Amino acid sequence: MQKQVFQTQTVTRWKSFLWFIRITIVFLLIGSASIMLALFSKRQYDLKVLTYNANDLPDINSDTTKNYVSTSEQQAFADHLYQVRINRMTSFYKHYPVLPQAVKKFLPVRAAFYVNWDKQSSFSLKQNISKLNMVLPEWIFQTDTKGNLEIQVDTNALNMLRKNKVAVIPMLTNNYKDRWNGDTTLLLLRNSPVRKLLISHIKNILDKYKFQGINIDLESLPVKAYPFLMDFSKELYASLHPAGYLTSVDVDPADKQFSFKDLSESYDLIFLMAYDEHYPEGDPGSISSIRFIENSLDNALKDVPSDKFVLCVAGYGYDWPEGKTGTDITYNDFVSIANEHRASVIFDDNQSDLTLKYTDESSIRHEAHCNDAAGIFNILRTSADYSTAGVALWYIGSEDERIWDFYSLQLNTDSLIRHPFDYNKLKKINSIYSIAYEGNGEIMEIMSEPKPGSVKIAYDATDQMITLEEYFSLPASYLVKRYGISTAQQIAITFDDGPDQDFTPKILDILKEKQVPATFFVTGINSENNIPLIRRIYREGHEIGNHTFTHPNLENTSDQRERIELRSTRLLIESVIGHSTLLFRPPYNTDSEPANISQLRPLAVANDEGFVCVASSIDPNDWQEGVSADTIEARAIAQQHFGNIMLLHDAGGERSQTLKALPHIIDYYKKKGYQFVTVSALMGKTRDEVMPFVQGKLAYTESLDETLFTVTFIWEHFLHGFFIIAILLIVIRLKTIAFMAIMQHRKEKNQKNNPSEYRPAVSIIVPAYNEEVNAEQTVKHLLQTDYPHFEIIFIDDGSRDQTYLKVKAAFPDNPRVKVLTKTNGGKASALNFGIEKASGEILVCIDADTLLARDAVSKIITFFAGSLTGGVAGNVRVGNTVNILTHWQALEYTTSQNFDRRAFDYLDAISVIPGAIGAFRKEALGKIGGFATDTLAEDCDLTFRLHREGYIIRSCNEALAFTEAPETLNMFLKQRFRWSFGMMQSFWKHRDLLFSFRKPNIGWVLLPNLLIFNFIIPLFSPMVDIMFITGLFTRHAVTYALFYFLYFIIDCIISSFAYHFDHQKFTVKNALSLFVQRFIYRQLLFYVLLKAYLK
Repeated sequence: MQKQVFQTQTVTRWKSFLWFIRITIVFLLIGSASIMLALFSKRQYDLKVLTYNANDLPDINSDTTKNYVSTSEQQAFADHLYQVRINRMTSFYKHYPVLPQAVKKFLPVRAAFYVNWDKQSSFSLKQNISKLNMVLPEWIFQTDTKGNLEIQVDTNALNMLRKNKVAVIPMLTNNYKDRWNGDTTLLLLRNSPVRKLLISHIKNILDKYKFQGINIDLESLPVKAYPFLMDFSKELYASLHPAGYLTSVDVDPADKQFSFKDLSESYDLIFLMAYDEHYPEGDPGSISSIRFIENSLDNALKDVPSDKFVLCVAGYGYDWPEGKTGTDITYNDFVSIANEHRASVIFDDNQSDLTLKYTDESSIRHEAHCNDAAGIFNILRTSADYSTAGVALWYIGSEDERIWDFYSLQLNTDSLIRHPFDYNKLKKINSIYSIAYEGNGEIMEIMSEPKPGSVKIAYDATDQMITLEEYFSLPASYLVKRYGISTAQQIAITFDDGPDQDFTPKILDILKEKQVPATFFVTGINSENNIPLIRRIYREGHEIGNHTFTHPNLENTSDQRERIELRSTRLLIESVIGHSTLLFRPPYNTDSEPANISQLRPLAVANDEGFVCVASSIDPNDWQEGVSADTIEARAIAQQHFGNIMLLHDAGGERSQTLKALPHIIDYYKKKGYQFVTVSALMGKTRDEVMPFVQGKLAYTESLDETLFTVTFIWEHFLHGFFIIAILLIVIRLKTIAFMAIMQHRKEKNQKNNPSEYRPAVSIIVPAYNEEVNAEQTVKHLLQTDYPHFEIIFIDDGSRDQTYLKVKAAFPDNPRVKVLTKTNGGKASALNFGIEKASGEILVCIDADTLLARDAVSKIITFFAGSLTGGVAGNVRVGNTVNILTHWQALEYTTSQNFDRRAFDYLDAISVIPGAIGAFRKEALGKIGGFATDTLAEDCDLTFRLHREGYIIRSCNEALAFTEAPETLNMFLKQRFRWSFGMMQSFWKHRDLLFSFRKPNIGWVLLPNLLIFNFIIPLFSPMVDIMFITGLFTRHAVTYALFYFLYFIIDCIISSFAYHFDHQKFTVKNALSLFVQRFIYRQLLFYVLLKAYLK
């Protein structure tokens, strides 16, 4: 027995492999730990070096509790990042909706009206959505008399409401473009066909968005509109109620034309707007006193049950200048006015509202009234004791945030007795959400954060109503320092969202040509995919800022999530270039004056993380889809006096128009005498000051991080490129195989037209081991062959069963059959034994479980007419298609193995004469020493050795053999492992011919084909399949689908050729099976190949 290829007596190779695995695991563990440490830690950078008046800046980094990032938040970010990565969601300006789902119970009602025009509404909704079971957003507007509606859905708010299972009942309002259009509504309502069209539009909207109902808010109607409104209400109810939609209407209790009884028959709920007791055009006074609310409820409940009504609660107020019309104010505005004018805030226990009197800078006296938590508590108590269906706040975002301590509670007398309310919760006012600014410029830092206020509370223990509220201290707002304004003509051009492999290099080329510095605010998700571009940006003198990792809207994320986003991106930047960055710009919102707390909060978190916020005043909105280069240029020119920082984008979408506009923008500003500078220059600092060098212990960990990021970058790009190249190579191979197979088929036809008279003696050699079930039948079948000059040599290779005895007994006197036995030595040794005993000039070797077609020997012999033919491969088919696995093997034999042999016959590059049916010239086998035993694929090795000796190897596709394929997965994997490992051994044994011109058919066709398509591409097949599947959900979906579809179509066409050439029919069932078979086979053969590599 020869020593096997790869066989060694030492364990050195295995130990080296194990050490490689260990070192890799240690590297990954240390690298991951280093990254996690960086994410959990807050960097301490002294921002005072960046400000003009350092002494004025208080310590804003004193709250160490903010440093902590929870494990759950880390995991949530990891899950989000995984989705971003697999979907490659780097087109940042597309939004993905949350699907509608069942809502939670909304009775008793705890509702709030939502408005798009106040960002504080969105912020408060996010903070307090758990206290609500219904929201009424102002999203549907009556625009004309024709029944047309304008829809202004806030997608972020809708997704939030759906996620929290809150009932969404949008308002239909006739307040369009800041004007109540009562006359227009009258014209609409009195036209019956238009009325029906309006109702149809409403139902279509509810169906489309899966809303739970509608809220009708048609105000300022003429008196004569009432009967038409009632007709509309009845028709609306008749249309929506059978579909399960809730109908509701908003009613002013002071409007005497309404009949609550009539309305109750057409609406499920009536929202009683018991506020505006005093209104802007009238005298100053309470917004909704308790007496006013009680009178409103008493009047409404005369003929209608209380559970039909939802009491609307005012969270706002009015500020009346003396002798003038009042203006709307929120509770935050009310407190800010009191702070600014150092005015006293008075709680009127009779009215249950706040009063404020002050004199402004123009010496005009004011009186302001507003509801706060104490007044709203009393209102909710009143509503509860009247047993209404619930309450609704107009509008969320205008309120005193303390109301959320009790808003969702049951506040009737009985409930308060059983579950007393803790009035101490109302004594602290956490903060107010207004913003004060100091200085000018587009660079911002938080000078001071909001400070809480405090009040004294007293209540009547009998009726559980608040009777006293005294403000000891008012809450303070944010104070934001703005700086970076330049008196000289200076412009800092900035780019967001990058880097991008398509656009950033071209932008850098333009900047280099124009000699213009810039600041790039990069995202982590794009940076990790474009590490060389980060290095280039820094190398060419530009600055880099932090734009978060996944580009979320920070108004809708938690503080901890923002910290992870910032730390992750900073870590990546530090690891790649060895410098950190103190510059930050929030995604989506780059305004130099945040209007509300939802916009400012992310800046405060970033400030606490050691960043200064860089806003922009010149914004051409180049991110908009469909915008032209001319428009971008025109906008940039028109805004030249708005500020000193310009915002453009080098990623996040298609940016070709930005590329076209950029040179013209630069030329224009230079012509006007502007100097292009970096953001640091506007701050009066250097690049090294805003991008400090990483020193000390951080340098060591981030050096390791850099290696990890670089390895990941290279690996991801390798896989992406490998997928494309692999598909291209496979397609090229398929086309080449098809071409060669067609040419060989023609060649075979010509051979049939010129039959050979060559009829040598043939020895059919059948080696067998433990084949007592099949052996006798195989020999009987061979005796039926139509070839006249043959003998059968049956060799039992030391079987443990009755194989030898059964065959010997079955053919005792047949002169054509020789039954021999030997000690077990393997298939190769059995074949060699048979070759020694054979007398024929041509040897046909088959497996003991294979049945030959009657004419197989006659067909295959004709190919030996030429003296150079050393071996001929027959056509193997599966004879036992009894389950899906054997059916797949039948597909493989026809479309891959047999078809490949047919094609490679054309180039004399057949790699294997199969053991199931192969014919050899005995003289040739004698020259090469017969079958070798140093590989598991003796047939493959023998074929290689015949090639080396100069013999031609042919394929006879008419010589059919039907073999028994493995019927179980375990048997299949064992067989394929033997084939794979044996072919590896054969390849390695004959590697000296790779790319050799001594035997070009082997060196340039046979061996490269094995190496690429048998040993390399299958090793990456699972990752390629994963990339394809995930690629279908990315911006490259069309490319991936096109490549894969092209591959499959070509595969189907070529497979149909293979079936046609084999005189079989290729059906639709075969095509469908082929798709599944190819996918699953790749995974199975990957396992087999990996096992072979490990061996």
